[in-house]
Amino acid sequence: MFPRAPKLVIFDKDGTLIDFQQMWGRWAIGFAERMSVAIGHDVRAAFAEAYGYDTATAHIDPTGRLAIASMAHMHQVAVQIVVPYGITVANAYVLVQQAWQPPDPVSEVVPLVDVFALFTAIRAKGAQIAVATADNREPTLATLAHLGVAHLVAAVACADDAGVAPKPAPDKIFAVCRALGVAPHDAIMLGDTPADMQMGHNAGVMAQIGVTSGLSQAADLRPFASYIAPTVVALWQYWP
Repeated sequence: MFPRAPKLVIFDKDGTLIDFQQMWGRWAIGFAERMSVAIGHDVRAAFAEAYGYDTATAHIDPTGRLAIASMAHMHQVAVQIVVPYGITVANAYVLVQQAWQPPDPVSEVVPLVDVFALFTAIRAKGAQIAVATADNREPTLATLAHLGVAHLVAAVACADDAGVAPKPAPDKIFAVCRALGVAPHDAIMLGDTPADMQMGHNAGVMAQIGVTSGLSQAADLRPFASYIAPTVVALWQYWP
């Protein structure tokens, strides 16, 4: 059980609130296929290795780039993959941009729990809610609006926010805590990757809850998780 009631509950997004595989697994495979067509070489295996997914099993490495890297970083990696095939850096950026086609943040969203009910209950407890994600701000806000919870989320920290280092650095937690006037030790972090857990640990939050609803098994989360649960709804069993 938490030592006291949290003042702020911070959630990761993909794999924690919504289905990661539905959103990003299919996108990664499709992007590699589009890049292969664009450059006339089969680079699907290179993308799978660089991004951290298995095309045969659909397994996504919870510590790989697809799981935790920013969109900008994955964009740069894609350029590095195709340049050795005789493509200039400038042309590579153009081809990557054309093939990128990110998943729709509304139509491809599959909630893992009743997010509206959960967030409403948290607010009723007097705690604020924030989201800290490796996704960019525009699609994140679109997803929250689609889920009907945008008005319940007090702060969001995203990959394209200026001056905010990626997970597992504590920057995203520090950013939302600073924006809301809450000390990190009065906040809790919920996420589905080791990077989420380590981010919470590095920020000094009250507790980290690792959920197995996304990319990770319990063993992946255990080193930095205070608690491990199947979904974020298990939050209540630790609330005093």
